Amino acid sequence: MKESAAWAACLSGLTVFYRWRNRNRLAILMYHGVEQHPLRPDCWHVLDVEVFRRQLDYVRRHFRILPLEEALARLESGTLPQRAAALTFDDGTRNLATCAAPVLREFDLPAAVFLTTGPMGTDEALWPDRLWLAFARTECIDIDLTSIDLGMRSLSTVADRGATYAAVLERCKELPDQERLAQVESLVTALGPDTVDDPGPFRMLSWQEAREMGGDGLVTLYPHTVTHPILSCCSDDKIEREVADSCAAVQRETGTAPGVFAYPNGRSRDFDERARAALRRCGLRWALVTENGYADASSDPLALPRIPIGSGSSFARFRILVSGATEARERSGSGRSMRNPMPKTLS
Repeated sequence: MKESAAWAACLSGLTVFYRWRNRNRLAILMYHGVEQHPLRPDCWHVLDVEVFRRQLDYVRRHFRILPLEEALARLESGTLPQRAAALTFDDGTRNLATCAAPVLREFDLPAAVFLTTGPMGTDEALWPDRLWLAFARTECIDIDLTSIDLGMRSLSTVADRGATYAAVLERCKELPDQERLAQVESLVTALGPDTVDDPGPFRMLSWQEAREMGGDGLVTLYPHTVTHPILSCCSDDKIEREVADSCAAVQRETGTAPGVFAYPNGRSRDFDERARAALRRCGLRWALVTENGYADASSDPLALPRIPIGSGSSFARFRILVSGATEARERSGSGRSMRNPMPKTLS
C-alpha cells in the first residue's frame, strides 16, 4: 500500500471501522528492540524511541492495555473487555531496559518480555542478528552463496546487502539445525569475523537488568528458548532442552513459573507437535506465534497470533496494521504480510 493510500484509508474511517469490528478480540502487539536513534543501516525489528513513543501513545488512547496473562485468561473465560490489547517484546535485547522501559513507565503500560536465555549477559548476539551485523558491516563487494543454492551475490551497494541478507536469512531458517549453525559461522567468517565483535543494538540483557525491568510490576518475563533455533528443524532432544531450560531459567531468576511462551521466528512451519508437547510438559498454558492477526475465542491457545510491528511501517500503516485491516486483507488473499526482515535499502 502506497503512503498516500494509507493516509487516505485512515482519513476514510477504515481504521475506526476495523477497530470496532475487532472490538471483542485481543490485539497482541509484537515488538523486538527499541533504540534511542534510528539505526543506520536500517533494521526492521529495531524501532527508534520517538516512533515507539508515538505508537504507544496511539495504542493507549484507542485500546485497553492489559498484562498479557490477564488478557489471555480473560479471553479464555469470556470476560475480555472491549478493545483489549497486550504488548510483547521478543528476544530480550538490552535496549528494552534503556529505551523501551522508560516509555512504558511514562505511559504506565504493562508489557511481556520474552527472553532468549542463553546469551543473556554476554557479548553474543542471536544468530539472525549476527548475520545482520555481518552483512551490514562487511567490506566485501560480493559473496559466494552456492553452498546454500543462492549463487554469487553482489554486496556492492546497501540495497544489494539488504536483499542478500534477506535471502540468506530465509534460506537458513529452512536448514536442519546443525547445518544452520555451521552456515552462519561460515558466512560470518567470509564476511569478516570482526563485524560481529560488538553486538551494538543486539546486545542482550543481563539477568540483573531483566529483573530490574520487572521490579515495578509493569514488565513480566517469559521464555523464548535458550538459543533462538527454528524448533521444527531441531532434534527431539534439542526441542526439549530449548523449552525446558529456558522455562527453568525464567523460574529460577524470577521465582515464578512462566505461563506463556513465544516461538522463535514463530511461523506455523517453525514449530510442530513435538514443540507443543514440550510446552505442555513444562506447564505452559499459552504460546505466541508471529503470524499477523487478532486472537479470539477460536484461537489455538498454543498458537496465538500477534500483530508484528517493525520500523518499515509509517504511522499511517501502523494505524492500519493495529486496526486489524491487514489481517482481513491477508485472509482474503488480497494482501501480504507486513513483516520484512530487512528493508530493500540499508540507509
